[in-house]
Amino acid sequence: MKTIVFTKQAAKDLDALSGDDRDFVTTGLTEYAVSGRGDVRALAGREGYRLRIGAYRVIFDEDATTILAIYVGRRQTATYKRNGEGVMVDIAPKFIEADGAELVLLTRAEFDKLIALAEEAEEDAADVAIYDARKAEIAAEEHSHLPKEVSAMLLRGDRLIKALRKWRGVTQTDLAFKTGLAQGYLSDLESGRRTGTDETLRLIAEKLAIDPSWLV
Repeated sequence: MKTIVFTKQAAKDLDALSGDDRDFVTTGLTEYAVSGRGDVRALAGREGYRLRIGAYRVIFDEDATTILAIYVGRRQTATYKRNGEGVMVDIAPKFIEADGAELVLLTRAEFDKLIALAEEAEEDAADVAIYDARKAEIAAEEHSHLPKEVSAMLLRGDRLIKALRKWRGVTQTDLAFKTGLAQGYLSDLESGRRTGTDETLRLIAEKLAIDPSWLV
């Protein structure tokens, strides 16, 4: 199995998902890391890849030992409702003249296939744009990659703030004492029931001795 590492932005993307969707995505990503199988495609003209997991996608870099997840998010939603997939048919348009204009005749299945191909191309272009933007952020920042131990805890279901606390070997009670925040409030932050202000998150980062950008 390849080691999965999240960038700080990808971890925040993951935190933004509901519990069930988060589990669905991490399960799909882990299965790919184990088997190398999945709906994966190389990004055109780039070194990165895109893995589709149901309605979600993970954009990542990969080498012989490591998968670096740099983006997690929903796939683009199709605006055209197809009558079946229609993606296995060959397109054989017929051309006719009518009132001095040349018209193209397609079957419904052929039309659906053209729409599917256009949507695919649009999503591929969006994936490349996201990849470029995230790679630029990584190049401009220090400490953009989370430790592999933290990434492993994210895959097991912990939210980022909880994973970072556990990685630092600090109990929730100890962190409450160090920050002056109520333990119940910290519990709500770690479960996602509440979101902290930037000031609060910077305080927590300071007491955990981590880069504040990992939380803020």
